[in-house]
Amino acid sequence: MRRATFAALVALALPVAADAATVTLAVSPASARAGAQVTFAGQLAPAQAGASTGLYVQSGSAWSLVASGATAADGSFRFAQTARRPGAYMALVQTDPATQVASREVALRIRPILAARISGRRVVGSPVRLAGRLRPAAAGRLTFRMDGRTRRVRLGAAGRFSFGVPTGLPGRRHWRLVLAPAAGYEQVRRRNVLVLRAPALARGARGSAVRALEARLARLRYAIRSVDTYYGSDTYEAVMAFQKVHGLRRTGAAGADVWRRLARAGVPRAFVPAGTHIEISKTKQVMFEVVHGKVTRAVHVSTGATGNTPVGRWRVYRLGPGYNALGMYYSVYFLRGFAIHGYRSVPPFPASHGCIRTPIWFAPGFYRRWGHVGVRIMVFP
Repeated sequence: MRRATFAALVALALPVAADAATVTLAVSPASARAGAQVTFAGQLAPAQAGASTGLYVQSGSAWSLVASGATAADGSFRFAQTARRPGAYMALVQTDPATQVASREVALRIRPILAARISGRRVVGSPVRLAGRLRPAAAGRLTFRMDGRTRRVRLGAAGRFSFGVPTGLPGRRHWRLVLAPAAGYEQVRRRNVLVLRAPALARGARGSAVRALEARLARLRYAIRSVDTYYGSDTYEAVMAFQKVHGLRRTGAAGADVWRRLARAGVPRAFVPAGTHIEISKTKQVMFEVVHGKVTRAVHVSTGATGNTPVGRWRVYRLGPGYNALGMYYSVYFLRGFAIHGYRSVPPFPASHGCIRTPIWFAPGFYRRWGHVGVRIMVFP
């Protein structure tokens, strides 16, 4: 491919006179799909047959020859090209050994080809991938957007891409790919809907959907022992706390109602959105750990069966590590014999003698975090 600066090309042409030759050039279509056929056609006037003609494309500050031919008897010429390079094109006609005539520049814009396909099981938590190809790969910057988050798509060989799609929430997940085009290219978009099914889950369940459920609960600050693929007692208790906070039926199982609410829920709000303290709601049967006015953990609890858990603002005054004779585990006392402690049974309703029961697995960690004399305890009716 020959390259020359435009100045060098023009320097070869004679000074323009009133009756000098002229060259026209047009491209059809002016905006073409990548890889499609385009036609560059022009006319030399006055007509001259057999005049050497070249089609050039601008490449930085230089011009590169892309096709060559000769004029017909009527002075016309035509070049059929594959739309691969956008930019400015020009025709240069040699009318005699000492004279070259240049056309005005014409612009060719290219519409890139963007293909994409989702693969994988359409189940919450299951691996799902979006794969596709951008042609040409240099057409611009590609981004992916889903659930309000945007990420850049890295292109591999020949413009191919493949990456995992978030599947942590059920329902209709709208996604789109958007190309921010490079110079000479046009913008393209691809959008679709990924419908993710959420299976009903309960104790003993296993699988990626359980992990997705636990991860969502943990992000919303519901206390859970670990995020894994097993629906154990800690998962049951985290779901129970979520159901209590949102006024759902207290089953500890994740049915359609739980999944729907999880999709739009936020971190619970503290009753007193200032300071660092513990909050217990006797109505909801939940306890919040509050740091600087923000809930850092929410846990399922059970208060006094007769409603005798004392309402008010108290302070920790005594501590009881480990088990005691009554089966209370890691006790944090705030008034007389009333304490927050772990217990083997924490039903979804008030069932204690007046203390605030928490799950056994939760109690040691709570004791480490809050087992200090003077910590504020707030009990709401």
